[in-house]
Amino acid sequence: MKKILSTIALSGILVLAGGCADFLEEENHSSVLQDFMATPEGFSMALNSVYSNVRSTYSAEEGIHGLMNPGTDEIKNNLAGSNRTANLANYNRSQFDANNEYPRKLWNDAYVQINTLNYMIENAANVDVTTNALTPEMRDQYLGEAKFLRAYNYFHLVEQFGDVTVTTTYNAAPSTSAERHDMIKAYEEVIIPDLKDAIGLCKPSPQQDGLESGRASAAAARHLLARVYLTLGWVYDKDPSNPAYTGNTQTKYYDPTKAQEYYRLAYETAASLINDAPSLGLKLLDNYADNFNEAFDAPSLANTEALWVARMDWDDDNTYGGRSTLNHYFVNGYDQILGERNLNDGRCYSWFNPTKYTYDTFNNRDKDTRYDATFQKVWYATKTVAGGEINYTIDGVDEHFNWSLTEVGDTAMYYPGHYMSAAEIRAKMENGGNRYVIYTPDAYNGRAIFPTITKFLDRTRAVPNDNTDRSYIIYRLGETYLLAAEAAYKLGDNTNAAKYINIIRERARNKETCGAGALDIQPSDVTLDFILEERTRELLAEHCRWADLARTGTLMERVQKYDDGLAHENIMPERHWLRPIPQQQIDRTTTGTPYPQNPNW
Repeated sequence: MKKILSTIALSGILVLAGGCADFLEEENHSSVLQDFMATPEGFSMALNSVYSNVRSTYSAEEGIHGLMNPGTDEIKNNLAGSNRTANLANYNRSQFDANNEYPRKLWNDAYVQINTLNYMIENAANVDVTTNALTPEMRDQYLGEAKFLRAYNYFHLVEQFGDVTVTTTYNAAPSTSAERHDMIKAYEEVIIPDLKDAIGLCKPSPQQDGLESGRASAAAARHLLARVYLTLGWVYDKDPSNPAYTGNTQTKYYDPTKAQEYYRLAYETAASLINDAPSLGLKLLDNYADNFNEAFDAPSLANTEALWVARMDWDDDNTYGGRSTLNHYFVNGYDQILGERNLNDGRCYSWFNPTKYTYDTFNNRDKDTRYDATFQKVWYATKTVAGGEINYTIDGVDEHFNWSLTEVGDTAMYYPGHYMSAAEIRAKMENGGNRYVIYTPDAYNGRAIFPTITKFLDRTRAVPNDNTDRSYIIYRLGETYLLAAEAAYKLGDNTNAAKYINIIRERARNKETCGAGALDIQPSDVTLDFILEERTRELLAEHCRWADLARTGTLMERVQKYDDGLAHENIMPERHWLRPIPQQQIDRTTTGTPYPQNPNW
């Protein structure tokens, strides 16, 4: 299989085929495209063009990171408000609207990909499989991947927008009309059947049979299907009499019997994948931190926990813009102290700051390794800096500290992650043998002073400002355990919920400081809040939090309670349970019934 992004040019051509609405007004070359996609080479390249767009979802500045991370209980936007996610992340009531680039990119990209996938699925049986270019086995694998990818795209759409246009037919020409369907149609007619088909057609796991890293497998489909079932359980579980769901359109589906049915399916699907994992070459990595270690990146399959990754390295010379900016977003303003950027510590976008809730949720740090595996604590001097004075308030007193750096390689900055008195700080900064800046949580300012999240740093680049070609893990087995736990909890089975959570916590245990079971919880400890807190400890910044809160109906409650940026002031239950339908879609639907907007947008 050739590198997927060597065919990126095809992606641009496929856009011209249009989606369910008039995305681009272009001369129609669809017959050429259809003829080409019906060939063995074209069938493969059509699929590759979709993978290139998956990469864009996770690599572009206007990609899914802005929809999933900030504006939640975990992450706030930089309070300076100087980056392009600010209106979205802060739910800016006058400027976050239907023209926002983040929902628009997800919507447009999804329908371009869906249209390509519709052609592949409709015509797979007609593609010549008698040549070496495409064998029957390869055709079936590609068809399974196509079905997985169509389900994946539709799931993103219904998560973000609710009701959407559902089409499974290839559209060869731009259209000026579009119908918006109930989101249950997407679940029942496309997402669930496609994932079931993908499970039967795709290779069992990324680690088996030499499946190229980055390609979809049955294991990835099983994980996604568990999440889909769990989401549907919650859809049917939102009681309109519960004030927590005010403004949530999903209350119209309330049906406790269906809710329990889908929770059961979610539990069985996740538990089955976990049980089968050893035979599939899958298992939790021994050390939590290894999930974010460059040594375990694709194309190596050493990461036995990764179920599906977005490959950023299929285009080595980056002719087609193959790198990601993800390595920059969570980096603090360390250069203000060190006097320069460096390869080890990254480029200081400082877009996203964790909230106080997030830091507090990483408790038991002497026993749980996940705080130290997630946040940077030490920075080293890369040049001589004259030093100076810093100040911040501790115990209600404005404290001033002097600091200086003397030698390259010395500790320059330290974020202990816990409270220290002014006397303790002064003793280390001014009287210690290594005089370095210390920032405790009292100093965090929501802008440049906060601990860097290290999960996506790339220390292999040529210069500090380079974007990354590290792969991004979209789904991993660690989350499968948490999906199983959440489903068990919703079934009233706290014993199994605690069992799966404890497996995750045992992996996170500091083996040097405490014995087996030191982080174990009891069934009575399992609540929805605890599950969401455990997801923070395990999955912080891994592009799922907004969907987690929207799924569980806790978005309003937790943003209003825990956000310490601007989101809690602006979020509105009558509007912000869903994203706005892009104005571009509405404006281009000029024939027939106007395209409906979501409530109060």
